[in-house]
Amino acid sequence: MLHVIKRFLFHIAFTTGLILSSITPVHAIGGDPAEAIDSTLTRLHDYGLFNGVVLAAHGDEIIYHEAFGMANFEWAIPNTTDTRFKIASITKSFTANLVLSLVEDGKLSLDDVITDYLPDYPADTGNRITIEHLLVQSAGIPDYLDLPGFLEEKAIHQHDRYEFVEHFSGLELEFEPGTDWNYGNSGYYLLGLIIEQASGLTYENALQKYILDPAGLHDTGYAASGKIIERLAGGYEKTPAGYERAPFFHSSAGFSAGMIYSTAGDLFRWTRALFNGQLLQDQEYLRNMVTPQKEDYGYGVFIGSQRIGSKRDLVLSHAGNIHGFSSQLTYFAFSDYTLIILDNTRQCTSRTFFALRDLLFGHPAPEIKEPISHVLGGVIEKSGIEEAILFYSDLREERGDECDFSLSEFIRLGDFYLEREEPETALQIFMLANALYPETTRLDERIIEAHP
Repeated sequence: MLHVIKRFLFHIAFTTGLILSSITPVHAIGGDPAEAIDSTLTRLHDYGLFNGVVLAAHGDEIIYHEAFGMANFEWAIPNTTDTRFKIASITKSFTANLVLSLVEDGKLSLDDVITDYLPDYPADTGNRITIEHLLVQSAGIPDYLDLPGFLEEKAIHQHDRYEFVEHFSGLELEFEPGTDWNYGNSGYYLLGLIIEQASGLTYENALQKYILDPAGLHDTGYAASGKIIERLAGGYEKTPAGYERAPFFHSSAGFSAGMIYSTAGDLFRWTRALFNGQLLQDQEYLRNMVTPQKEDYGYGVFIGSQRIGSKRDLVLSHAGNIHGFSSQLTYFAFSDYTLIILDNTRQCTSRTFFALRDLLFGHPAPEIKEPISHVLGGVIEKSGIEEAILFYSDLREERGDECDFSLSEFIRLGDFYLEREEPETALQIFMLANALYPETTRLDERIIEAHP
């Protein structure tokens, strides 16, 4: 099955214009990139830019699988390759898989509308939005996470999931269903409820029946709040002041749009099972899943072209971010590489992804520098802002090539202290940045906000 899907993906690349006709597929590189990957990840971890697990594979062979940092900082419990992470929006790929499994099972159709399964949903929109619209993010429903105050006031509480949709079901659509695209969580939340109605199972049990058991995934499940989940990493955030516990996010506010947990190993097994035809027997459903439907989105999957050195590859991917966690799962279709990144300090995974991607394909990784916000933040916390300003000059002279002194780093540091309601500290940081970057206007409003 996998070779058939790869041929189909190559066909997609040409017919959609994702890959130029003169480009040939990327092939596996010679040698073992594991040492270079390990060195890069060690540097990222030492600079506070990565804390988690990475798995890289070529075909069915895992070529790198290691853990870095802490699963629990309070008890100094390290991450291991068996540590479970909340995978946030990668959940959407599993939800899409579930929907297609139910379509294959004859329990629903992509042409069905919301009100076929949720009759209390407002009919004026629910009668027009199909399951396929929800899958490809073309329903036009506003993302509930963008609602004012939602993360601060609503996300921390338990909700009845069927009543939860009232947060967004009555809102005006952003566009007529099927005519445009907007990425969000509302549609995939609805898909979870539709899965329950169509299957007669809870979302969690449907996940078990249609995906986890057939694929042999023993470290994946639904991260229900209050449930004790063995080996689940704690969620943290890396700030200029150090690591802090991430804010609470109740599972009922994420549900089928973002509340699955897994390991890097299980995500790899799921990817191989999906593309080997273990989860969707009809090739047509899998083809639809990985075909761009709207923009570069298929059914719960981003599809795009990436130039790597002098060649291009077709890339299937999804990333996720939730309080305390970030994740990225990428499959390089032509070269048959899989790269999985899981982090429990909510670091930006793109920096790690691009560095490791280049190494996988035999290219040097981008230069990695220590963020000045981390360095100066540590000095501020220990000795105060005045000492940090004095320390900056020596740091610039001694480690000018090793640290990231970009304007964005100073802004990040200043914004942190603004949010912590320490405006005097923030003001001195912004004034230092203004002296270094006098022609920018990005600091003007911040200086005014911080000024007494």
